[in-house]
Amino acid sequence: MPRASAKARIIVDEKRIADAVGCAKKCPTIDFGSLANLVKSAAGTGLFAMPHAFACVGLFFGIVGTALMGLLITGSLHLLVRIHHSMCVRLKKPVLSYDQVVVATLTTSAQKPWISARASTLIVDVVMLTCYIGIGSVYVVFISGTVQECLNSERAVGQSYYVLVIFPFLFLMNMARNLSDIAPISIAGIVLILVAAIIGMVYALKDGIGDTWTTIGPNINLYPKFIGLVFFSLCSPGVILAIEHSMRRPGNYTKLCGVLNWGMVFVVLIYIFVGVVGYLKWGSESLGNFIRNHPENDGTTIAALIMQMLAIYFTYGLQCYVPITILKNNYVMPAIERGTCKGSPFLWDLIIRFLVTSVMCVLAAAIPKLDLFTGLVGAICISALSTLIPTTLYILVHHEDFGKYKWRLILGVFMFSVAFFAAVCAVTTNIILIVKFLRYGYDSSSLCLERFSLSRDSR
Repeated sequence: MPRASAKARIIVDEKRIADAVGCAKKCPTIDFGSLANLVKSAAGTGLFAMPHAFACVGLFFGIVGTALMGLLITGSLHLLVRIHHSMCVRLKKPVLSYDQVVVATLTTSAQKPWISARASTLIVDVVMLTCYIGIGSVYVVFISGTVQECLNSERAVGQSYYVLVIFPFLFLMNMARNLSDIAPISIAGIVLILVAAIIGMVYALKDGIGDTWTTIGPNINLYPKFIGLVFFSLCSPGVILAIEHSMRRPGNYTKLCGVLNWGMVFVVLIYIFVGVVGYLKWGSESLGNFIRNHPENDGTTIAALIMQMLAIYFTYGLQCYVPITILKNNYVMPAIERGTCKGSPFLWDLIIRFLVTSVMCVLAAAIPKLDLFTGLVGAICISALSTLIPTTLYILVHHEDFGKYKWRLILGVFMFSVAFFAAVCAVTTNIILIVKFLRYGYDSSSLCLERFSLSRDSR
C-alpha cells in the first residue's frame, strides 16, 4: 500500500501528461525546431543583464566564467535527462515533468524510499513556488522599471509606484486559465524581445567602444554577483524535458553533437556576445537592462523599451502558471473537497491568482533594483533547479552502483560542490548588496561598481 500510494501521489496531473504524449505523437518536432525551442527558452530578461554581469568581473573573467558556468549547467542538464529516462522506465510512464522526476527519485527507490511521498512533494512544491515567484518578481521589476523609464526618465516618482500602477494589468494576464491561451502572446513576446536585443546591439556597435571597461575586474567582492546573474540568464530547466519528449528523434537530444549540446553552446555564445559588446560600450556604467544605457528621450530607445515591456508582459503569465497550478491543484482543491476550505472553486481560483500577483508585486516594490533581484533569484532558484537538484538526484539514483572507482559518485559530488559553493557565495553577496540598497538607496548600491572602475588609460 505505501508504494501504491506514493506512485499515485507522484502522478498528480495525468491529463497534462496525456496531452503532452498526444501532442508529441501528432506533431513531433524536428531537430532544428527543438534547437530553436531550446534557444528561445533562454531568451529573456537575463540577456539584457549580461553587460552588467561582465561589469562585475571584467572582460576576461566574464567570457571565461560564462563559458565555465555554461559547461556546468549543460552537464547537470544531461544528468537530469538521464534521471528522467530512469524514472520513466521505473514508473512505466512515457514522460514525467520536472517535479514528478524529483518526487519519483525520492520515493520509488529500488529498496526503501528516501523520504515519504508527502514530504518530497512538499519540498518540490516549495522549491518550485519559490523559483517561479522569484522569476515573476524579476519580471515585475523589469516591467515597472521600463514603464518608469518611458514615462518619467528623471525618476521623480519612485519605481514602486509604477508597480502599483501595472498591478491590474498583471492580474488580468494571470486570469488566463490554460497554457493554450498564453502561448500565442508568448510567441509574440519572444519576437519583440529579440528585436529589442538587436536594436540594443546596433546602438552599442555604431559609435565604437567606451573607455571604462577593464580586462579583469578589480573588486573581487562583486564576482559572486556575476554568478547569480549568469545562473538566471543561461537556463530554463523546466522546459528541458518537454523539449526532448516533443522530438521526432529523441535519441539525438543528448548525443555529443546533439540538440542539447549545440543549443547550450549557441546560448552561451549569444550571451557572451551581448555581454562583451555591452560591457565594451558602457563599462562599469552598464545597467541591469542595458537598453536603459541608451540616450534618454530618444525615439529608438523608447521603441526598444516598449518592445521589452510588452515582451516581458506577454511572457509573464507563463511564469505565474506554475505557482497558480501548484497552489490550486495540490492544496486548495483537495481542501475544498475535504471541507476544510469554505467557498466555491471559482472564488478560490480568483483568490489564488490575486495572491500570487500580489506577492510578486510586493517583492518587486520592496526591491526595485533589477540587477540585485535577478542575481538573488538566479543564485537561489535557478542554481537549485539547474545544478544542485539534478546532481543530488544523480547520486541517489546510482547509490547502489557508482561504477568503477566510484566515478559516478565523484562526478556528482564534484559538480554539486562547485555549484553549491558558487550559489552560497552569490546568495551572500546579493543579500549584502540588497541590504545596502535598502539602507542607503539606489545610488549607493551602484557605487560599488563606479568606485572600483578603471579607465582604459590606466590599463
